[in-house]
Amino acid sequence: MVSHELRTPLNAIIGFADLVRGDTLGTLPPDRQRDYADLIHDAATHLLSVVNAMLDVSKIGAGRYAINREAFDLERTVRDVAKMIAPRAQARGVHVNLHMEKTGAPAHADRRAVRQIVTNLLTNAVKFTPENGCVTIDAETSPDALVLRVSDTGIGIAPEDIDQLGRPFSQIDNSYTRQCEGTGLGLSLVKGLAALHGGTMQIESAPEIGTCVTVILPHVTAEAAASGNTDDRITPLRPSSPDPNEDNDKEIADAPRLFG
Repeated sequence: MVSHELRTPLNAIIGFADLVRGDTLGTLPPDRQRDYADLIHDAATHLLSVVNAMLDVSKIGAGRYAINREAFDLERTVRDVAKMIAPRAQARGVHVNLHMEKTGAPAHADRRAVRQIVTNLLTNAVKFTPENGCVTIDAETSPDALVLRVSDTGIGIAPEDIDQLGRPFSQIDNSYTRQCEGTGLGLSLVKGLAALHGGTMQIESAPEIGTCVTVILPHVTAEAAASGNTDDRITPLRPSSPDPNEDNDKEIADAPRLFG
C-alpha cells in the first residue's frame, strides 16, 4: 500500500515533467502546459503529505515528537482547515457543517498537532462520504479540555472492524475503500497526537449510517497534575532510547517494526 502511494505520484511527476521537458519546439499549447504543471504540483503535494505522515508516525512511535502547548483560537484553526478541505468536498458533492458555538475560551494544546488532527479527520470523513452526504465538525473548549467531534453520513464501519482503525498502515478492505487513495496513517496520527497530549480518540460507527470520531485533549495531563507541574506549554514524553542513526530513511524503514 505504501509503495503504491509513493510510486503513483512519482510516476505522474516524472511522466508529465518528461512531456514538458521534451517540448523543445514549443508544440504544446499554453493550456496543455498549464494542465501538466497543475498535475505535477498535485502529485508532488500528495507525495509530500504521504512522506510527512510516515515521518510523523515514526517520530511518535520513537518518542521524538515534541508537543509545544500554547493558547490559541480553536475556531480560527478549524475554519482554516475547513477552507482548505472545501474544494475537495465540493468536488465530491459533500456538504460540510461547522459548529463553533462552544469555542469562546482559548484552547491550550500544540497548535500544529491540532491542525493535523482536524485535517486528518475532515479529509477521512469527506473521502468516505458518498455524494450528497454531510460531514459535521463540533468543536468545544472548556477550562479542562479541548473537544473535537467529526461525524459523517458515510459508508460506516462494522463493529468488528473498528479496532483496526488507528493502527498504522491499516485500512478496512472493501469495494469502496479500494477506490480511495491513502496509506492508512490518518487515524493513526490522530490517535498518536491525542495520546501525546494525554488525551483520547473514540470511534463510533455503523455500516450505511456513518462514523463519528471524538478527540479529547486535556489542557493539563494527569502526569503534570500529579507532579504539580501546571505549565500548559509542556507535555512530558515517555522515556525513549533513540537510535544514534537519525536518518529519515531509517525511520521510514523502522516504522513497521516499531508499530508491529
